[in-house]
Amino acid sequence: MVKKVIITLVISLAVSSLSYADELKNSLLSSASSSNGSDMVDLDNLNVGAKPKVVQHKSRSGKAIIGTVNGYNIRKIKADKFLKIATKGKIKDFDRLPKKQREEIVKNLAATTLIEVRSRKEVTKAEKNKLAAQYWMSKKLKSIKVSKTEAKKFYNKNKKAFKDKKGKQLTFKKVEEYIIMTIRQQKFSKNLMKKAKIVIK
Repeated sequence: MVKKVIITLVISLAVSSLSYADELKNSLLSSASSSNGSDMVDLDNLNVGAKPKVVQHKSRSGKAIIGTVNGYNIRKIKADKFLKIATKGKIKDFDRLPKKQREEIVKNLAATTLIEVRSRKEVTKAEKNKLAAQYWMSKKLKSIKVSKTEAKKFYNKNKKAFKDKKGKQLTFKKVEEYIIMTIRQQKFSKNLMKKAKIVIK
């Protein structure tokens, strides 16, 4: 479980920082709406106003190896997931891209693969546990709903606490996000400890 969390975190971090990502995403999004989903779409030098060039293709399974880096396999499912996010679900198949773009994606996924390998070797068990705990807590906090009514009630109840360095009253709008996060943390702690059995020895 911890290993999966670490891998997920490093993949997200690496993919989001790729130098080609923005340009590729824009290219993919420009042409995705013109495709019927059954053919290969040529996105190179694409004229958005014209009909894109399409070529028949054969799609491989997600387990197919699309490249390697230092002997480590890069599987198609990883590229498919990136495409799905980059095109907002309009293109989900790596094999639909022309050879040039497939090569660019493989080169950049190689970086995420190396990060995964290095993290497994160099991140200590204690660090993994800490990251997993932070990830789990962050995920739980985001799932907790806080209404605007709750937030305003909290603000009015603790209004004196929301002042700037000069003692000037801060508006609800300026502290709304902070209040929402505070309420989420309170609810999280309450739910966490609700059935906890503490024994002091």
